[in-house]
Amino acid sequence: MRFKFVCLCLLVLLPGAAVDAAAQTRVVTGRVVDAVTGQPVAGAEVLVPNTNMQVDVREDGTFSIGVPTGPVTILFRRIGYRRYLIEVPANMSSLNVELQEDVFQLDEVVITGRATGIERRNLANAVATVSAEEVERVPAASVEQQIQGKVAGANIQANSGAPGGGMQVELRGVTSINAVAKPLYVIDGVIVSDIAIPSNANAVTAASGGSNPSLTQDNQVNRIVDLNPNDIESIEILQGPSAAAIYGSQASSGVILITTKRGRAGRPQINVTQRFGFSDLANRLGFRPRDFSSAAEVDAEFGLDPGTAASYNYQPGVSYDLEDALSPRNALSYETSASISGGTETTRYFASGLWKDDEGVMENTGFDKQSLRLNLDQAIGDRLMLQVSTNLVHSVARRGVSNNDNAGVSPFMVYAFT
Repeated sequence: MRFKFVCLCLLVLLPGAAVDAAAQTRVVTGRVVDAVTGQPVAGAEVLVPNTNMQVDVREDGTFSIGVPTGPVTILFRRIGYRRYLIEVPANMSSLNVELQEDVFQLDEVVITGRATGIERRNLANAVATVSAEEVERVPAASVEQQIQGKVAGANIQANSGAPGGGMQVELRGVTSINAVAKPLYVIDGVIVSDIAIPSNANAVTAASGGSNPSLTQDNQVNRIVDLNPNDIESIEILQGPSAAAIYGSQASSGVILITTKRGRAGRPQINVTQRFGFSDLANRLGFRPRDFSSAAEVDAEFGLDPGTAASYNYQPGVSYDLEDALSPRNALSYETSASISGGTETTRYFASGLWKDDEGVMENTGFDKQSLRLNLDQAIGDRLMLQVSTNLVHSVARRGVSNNDNAGVSPFMVYAFT
C-alpha cells in the first residue's frame, strides 16, 4: 500500500510590460474551426506577436481580443495544427479562421536544453511528442504502456503481465555499467521519483539466496503507474544529450516530460468515462490426459522407484488441469474517471478523480488505484500568475508469489516438473 501527496505552487512572471490601455481601442472577434471537419478548435491561442495581448478560443470556437488601432498582425496556434498568421486591416473587426492539421508536427514548439522552446522544423535533437488524444485512445494501466509503440527509439517492456506490473523504459540504451538505464520523469516541471518498491516475495520464495541477493529480480512495481493517464495533456520525450543542460547527469538516460491538463476560460466542461472488462489467459498450454491402469504402471513409465506414484495418492483415470487450477479467475475489472474544468480569464481550474480496479487471472493478483487531482491558475494583475497543482494517490498492487523465475515458483516452471 502506498500513499502519495504532491503539492506544487509556482509563481510565473509573465514576459512583457503591460500594454497601455489607451492603445487597445478596438476589439476583433471571430471563430476558429478545423479546416476539414468544421468543428470548433477550442483552446487555440489567439495573440498579437511581440505583445502580451493573448486570449484562448472558447469551447464554441469563438474569440474576442483587444488590439491596437491601425493594421495589426494576429497569430492563431494550437497543438496539432499549423500556425496561421493573418494581417487584419484597421477597418476589419471580425474574421473566421480555418486551421489546417499539422500532420508532420513541424510547427509544434518543443522544449530543448539549449532554448526554452523551438519549432520542430528547426530542431536538431530527437524529441518525441505524444498528445492527450493519443494517450487516451487506448486504455492502459500506466503511462508507459500508453506510449508504447508511439515513440521511435524507445524500448518499453513489461516485467510481467500482472495488473499494475512494472515497466522498463530505455530511451538511449544502456549508458552506464553500474547505473540504471531508466529515464528521468518530470511532471509539471517537478522531478518525481520512480523508485521501485520490492514486494518482498524473495523473502518468501528464498529466490535471493546464495550468490544473488539483489532485489532487482523481485519484479518490482513501477511507481509512474500511480499517475492517472486521463490527466495528461501531453508527453515530451527528450532523447538527445542536450537534456543534460537542464537536468544534469540525471538526464543521461533521457527525460520524459509530462504536462497535466489545466482549465480554460469558459463554461464548466464535465467528462465522465466508465470502462468494464475482464482478463483471461490468452494462450493455454492445454494438457493431454493419459490413463494408467495402476500406480505401478506410472512408476514403470517414468522410471520412478517402485511405490513413488502410490505415495502421492495417484488415482487411475483421474487428470488435473493445472492451468485452470492456478489461473481460474476472470473477475470483472472496471475504471471510473471524471473531470471538470473551466473558469474565467483570471481564474481557471481543472479537477479530476479516478477509481480503478484491475483483477488478475491468478489468485492474489490485482491492482487498485484511487486518485484526485486539482490544478488551479490565478492571474494576479497583468504580469503575475499563481499556479497550484495537487495530486493525491492511493494504490495497492497485489503481486502473488509467482513472478520470480529464479526460485522455480513460476507456474510455467512448475508445469515441467509436475
